[in-house]
Amino acid sequence: SKGLGVDAEAGTEIGYDENGFRGLYAMKAFKKGDIICKIPSDCALALADPSVAATEEVSEVDGAVNYLQWYAMNPQARQMWSPYIDTLPTREANFDPTPDFYSDEEIAQLEFPMIVKKALERKEQIAELAQKTNLPFDEVQFATWLVSSRSFSIKITIDDGDLVRETSEADADGLKGNSETYKMREQGLRVLLPYLDMINHESDNYNSELHLIDPEKDDAWFAIRAARPIKKNKEITISYGAAGVETSVGLLMNYGFIQDENKFDALLLKKGGDDCIDSVEGWSTTLEDDEQQLAAGVSGNMANVLRFRTKMKRSYPPTE
Repeated sequence: SKGLGVDAEAGTEIGYDENGFRGLYAMKAFKKGDIICKIPSDCALALADPSVAATEEVSEVDGAVNYLQWYAMNPQARQMWSPYIDTLPTREANFDPTPDFYSDEEIAQLEFPMIVKKALERKEQIAELAQKTNLPFDEVQFATWLVSSRSFSIKITIDDGDLVRETSEADADGLKGNSETYKMREQGLRVLLPYLDMINHESDNYNSELHLIDPEKDDAWFAIRAARPIKKNKEITISYGAAGVETSVGLLMNYGFIQDENKFDALLLKKGGDDCIDSVEGWSTTLEDDEQQLAAGVSGNMANVLRFRTKMKRSYPPTE
């Protein structure tokens, strides 16, 4: 970890839980607000060019193509970043398939319109960009998984270098003043953060958060800060997604797993809309049907399809 710029005194290390999943663990106790670990911004792998104005954040698939072209398939960059790239998951290890790897029939079995639409659109985008860039489909598909499951989305402020003349409101004497400032814009940016991307997710019981320290300076830091007291030997967890909010739709779509507890699902269903199923009666199967199939030992992608369906069905408010 020292080679990745992690503070040696931070008191964290990579470990494994009883199921063999790796994560980041506290080697000493932390108080709420303590910085647990941090890396300099120079250690981040940007997945888009921040100097290029963009009307919207670069998609996971665009980021995947940039990752392949800028880092993984660029011999010089690949050699420079190999201490990090070589630690990333492979198809053979630490890989939880997202719907990008499902058949269209398996995607249809998810039923929930929001995730079905997202999954089909992203599979189509992967195929289109692979063809457009002459990159192998399998490489773009897996790189999309890496980007969606490992990257962090941050907001940065860009100085465009253009002077803007601003006229102030009239004062009490009716005079107006002029001033010149540089035009600034805020832009979303996806980044891969070595070491910090080892941190696992908790929807309801996460104990830490990602912060950007001194973002306006050249020596900015990405830091993990304790959101509540953390005991020694406890796993460090954060809540994935934008602003730490991720429903089961987002968790399966971007990370390939479902958590048993997720308070955001109930909020999503309460909000409703065309992309939701209004009630548990709107599904083609009952909760009991899906639970019985899971208990029968369904495996592969269909197991996660059933976990998703049971999780969403349990999130509806109880009927009177």
